[in-house]
Amino acid sequence: MKLDSIRSLEAFREIIQRGSATAAAQSLGLSQPAVSRLLGQLEEQLGFALFHRSKGRLLPTAQALMLFEEVDLALQGLDRVAALARDIHDSNAGHLRIVAPPSFAEGPLVKLVAGFLKQHPRIRVNIDSRTRPATMNLVATRTADCGFGKLPLDHPEIRMRPLISSPTVCVLPSVHPLARRKRALTASDLADEALILIGQQGGDTRQRIDQAFREVGRVAKVRMETRNVGAACALAAEGVGIAIVNELLSRNASWMDVSVRRFTPLIPHEYVFLTSAQVPGTPLTEAFYRHCQSTLRGMLRTAPRRPATR
Repeated sequence: MKLDSIRSLEAFREIIQRGSATAAAQSLGLSQPAVSRLLGQLEEQLGFALFHRSKGRLLPTAQALMLFEEVDLALQGLDRVAALARDIHDSNAGHLRIVAPPSFAEGPLVKLVAGFLKQHPRIRVNIDSRTRPATMNLVATRTADCGFGKLPLDHPEIRMRPLISSPTVCVLPSVHPLARRKRALTASDLADEALILIGQQGGDTRQRIDQAFREVGRVAKVRMETRNVGAACALAAEGVGIAIVNELLSRNASWMDVSVRRFTPLIPHEYVFLTSAQVPGTPLTEAFYRHCQSTLRGMLRTAPRRPATR
């Protein structure tokens, strides 16, 4: 037997729970005759009476009481489905699979995800830390819902949307003379300083740093090279040299006894949000993108710096 009207089941449940068609009508926001019609339709479909009618009262039959428990469970299930649908629409439920290179996953992504979970406490998040090529592949194949990357990047199956432009900065011991008298540092300022650089020669950022030194007729005095921004900042704090790094990734060094100064000329690090170009993003993914945009901008605006003195 197929029941055509959920509304008639709701009317039946309300009459049982509230004891009268009038009270059920008030609960459902219907008129009393409308509730009576719904009940009559249900009884006709079932083929048996659900209530004894006596002196204006509705007394449930034995069959009605047997039916009530299952009807109540079924309607509760539908209520849960409706609530889940609302949560999904409002990005309050679901599973978000994120992939990012290690430097981003261990740095800015921590704050991004923590803040998003405070706003959406019922969602579940999975973070995968991969190399740049692997990050691109997981997003392109939709194994991950979204990812993070730094330009230049190119992939025909990935949609890239701008997130933040992070400048290059110098991290140096707070007692260093340049920290006390300079608000921004140039290649000329650093020409005689031992430097800690990220990566090896040939990378895009490294080439631009080398070019800045060539333009002032000098060569960077590279004392150490590392692929880890946190290590570079820690080494700077120990007095090994001045680290030239990405400001966004250097924020984890805020607890160290260091000063951060802008490097000029400007060398930006352009971050993008990665999703599949084949299908539209889910409401949850889009909400996370908007959260990342606003949070990252706030992070750079409030980047901790020890004030320069003159």
